[in-house]
Amino acid sequence: MYLLLLLAVGISSCSTEDALLSVDAPMAVSFDESAVRVEVEETTTYDVVVSTLKASTTDIVVDLEVTTDPGADFYSMTPSVTIPAGQLSGSSTLSFNHSLLEFGKELKLSIGIADSTRNNGVILNEERTSTTITFVKKCTLNDVVVSITTDDYPEETLFQLYDVTSDPNGELLFQSPTYDDYPEQTVTQQLCLGTGNYAIVVYDLYGDGIVGGGFSVSVNGNEEVPLTPVTGSSAVAFFDIL
Repeated sequence: MYLLLLLAVGISSCSTEDALLSVDAPMAVSFDESAVRVEVEETTTYDVVVSTLKASTTDIVVDLEVTTDPGADFYSMTPSVTIPAGQLSGSSTLSFNHSLLEFGKELKLSIGIADSTRNNGVILNEERTSTTITFVKKCTLNDVVVSITTDDYPEETLFQLYDVTSDPNGELLFQSPTYDDYPEQTVTQQLCLGTGNYAIVVYDLYGDGIVGGGFSVSVNGNEEVPLTPVTGSSAVAFFDIL
């Protein structure tokens, strides 16, 4: 009788263990990239990929949530990723509004895996629970960088850029804001320009110059206007892009 009881307990334990082992383990998911930078042209898209280490017998739906939003007008994407049954990854395609982007102005979009996904028997791989996509409009012409070094009164400083290729009076292409929040700092502005002749005018609105500061211009990484002081109300420099 005692022997039969031991056998019964053993059989029961094995059955319970087998049943537990047959239960599907939670599926761990994560983003493929923790950070990426995208230079955007008119038709540029980017696939936000979510992966798992073990294929599931059913589709896995991973809900996404935006944690850092540069503005919904700048991009569009489906707020979930489906990993098909038998596959290890799925993606949501991120599209960009090229016409609204500015050259040199980087925008950041951070995406996480929403809590609702956990309710579907999915857990997170802690290595990459979020991803940040930094995107900027790509310059397909010439990369022009204007560097302005301010003084104690940055709210008095601004610059204008003119195209003087066909009109000696110039066509205004760009006007910066004043640099109120950047005292005694070097601030850069990236522009995208075609071939031609250009003039830059840097102003000190008070008229006493930028003490210890000035400006310079580089084109495609080459210095075209060396550091130039502003000693009165304004200073002008010319450069050509061939």
